[in-house]
Amino acid sequence: MNLSIDKDSREPVYEQIRRQVTELVNDGLLAAGQKIPSVRDLAKQLGVSVKTVYSAYEALAAEKIIETRHGSGTYITEHPDVVTGANLRTREEMGGRLEEIPPMRWEPYFLQSGFFGMPPYRDKSQKLIRMSLGSPDPGLFPFDKIKQVATTMLWYPKEYFFDRGNPQGFHPLIEYLEKEMALEGVPMAEGENDIILTGGFQRALTLVLDRILKPGQMVAIESPTFSGIMNLLMSREIGYVSIPMDKNGMDTDYLAGVLNQGEVRAIITIPTYHNPTGITMSKARREHLLRLAARHRIPIIEDDWGRQLRYEGKATPPLKAMDTGGYVIHIGTFSKCFLPGLRIGWITCPAPLSVSMVLTKHGSDAGDSFFNQALLHEIILKGHFSRHLRKTIREYKRRRDAMCAALSKNLPEGCSFHKPSGGFYVWVELPNNIKSLPLLTFARNAGVEFLPSSYCMPDRKDGPALRLSFSRTSVEEIEEGVGTLCRVIQDCIDNPDMLSSGAHSYEDLYK
Repeated sequence: MNLSIDKDSREPVYEQIRRQVTELVNDGLLAAGQKIPSVRDLAKQLGVSVKTVYSAYEALAAEKIIETRHGSGTYITEHPDVVTGANLRTREEMGGRLEEIPPMRWEPYFLQSGFFGMPPYRDKSQKLIRMSLGSPDPGLFPFDKIKQVATTMLWYPKEYFFDRGNPQGFHPLIEYLEKEMALEGVPMAEGENDIILTGGFQRALTLVLDRILKPGQMVAIESPTFSGIMNLLMSREIGYVSIPMDKNGMDTDYLAGVLNQGEVRAIITIPTYHNPTGITMSKARREHLLRLAARHRIPIIEDDWGRQLRYEGKATPPLKAMDTGGYVIHIGTFSKCFLPGLRIGWITCPAPLSVSMVLTKHGSDAGDSFFNQALLHEIILKGHFSRHLRKTIREYKRRRDAMCAALSKNLPEGCSFHKPSGGFYVWVELPNNIKSLPLLTFARNAGVEFLPSSYCMPDRKDGPALRLSFSRTSVEEIEEGVGTLCRVIQDCIDNPDMLSSGAHSYEDLYK
């Protein structure tokens, strides 16, 4: 057994021995069952202490690579785990196969996931300005403040940080959110509405749908809408009906006709800084929506993802604040305005429903991380969250203004866009003969990426529109990326035959 020891290396000598024996076994140069030198013999051979070799052998034995046989010596085990492929046995090798049992058919359980995320761009050498990403910029996260708070909490830990706790959530954070919702005009007195903390928006929406829908019932969603909503409905096998939108938000007249058919038992809407269009639903539409819910006795689920990201104008109250009959279940989240990885959202629901919601949550996940919730609450208490929000709003507003200015300057004739007063997204409408999927092929080749409209459409059909996000790109990247994209759009308008060579399906994008 030839080992090479470097006593000047920073790697401890015993670790050098352990690593090299492991590599020799893995490479097949030390065979299963082969005898190796004793501790004393190897120490003498390498010129190191017996204690050093003993430490290495102890580690190798713990990893089940070697074993000592009393009165015989030290051997490589008969089945060392590090041997390549040792754990990748076939059924025949494992024995006990019953030939008469047919193989399981998993095909019926497969999920069509082509829409769940943007397909990867294969050309790794191509630098992309990615205006497709709809999440906060990690470069703006207040890491120093987070580190300070987390270090203090871990230095003086409390039992409840790591206990299971109440499935409703960390009570001090709930109290903070109750005050915030009350300031937004939502009645939060006892018996009015209650708050339940969740692991982000998707988990909150899942809990709500599990509680209010029966098998086979459908929901109404906007068209276009947030792709995460459609992905969730698809994964839960919940049917949906799409309701068109215009500049005032969801077309509630169209919705009225759908509700008259009696198949829809809940409505999901993004009334403020709509994703992907950026539209804020008008007051008249909100009132009509609430009257429709009352007439048909069905709940409304309000996705209020971006309320804190307001750049100008007067704040529009949540739909929940207008709800005098207890029809709206409001869902908020910290994932867009603060740290997505904390996975903290909340449900504000009518008090009569809250106990059932908490019991549903307890039955499905038994509660979320109290440490994360306590960490967020401590960050809020120390003022770090509000300072972070003020800083990021200024920066995101600057990026939004840069994107809208670049679009106004460069967007070809026949195209249009809506300037949002909050949120992360700008919705660009194209001439009818320009579809977003083939356009994406040329845009990527030119070094820029957007979200195709088909990822936002309930019927998943491609159309003459696209979504741009300004949250993860600098002003300089926005100006360059928008200019490049507009030139690509102009080329496609001038040369419509170009589009025939682009991607026309999701399968094409994944090739």
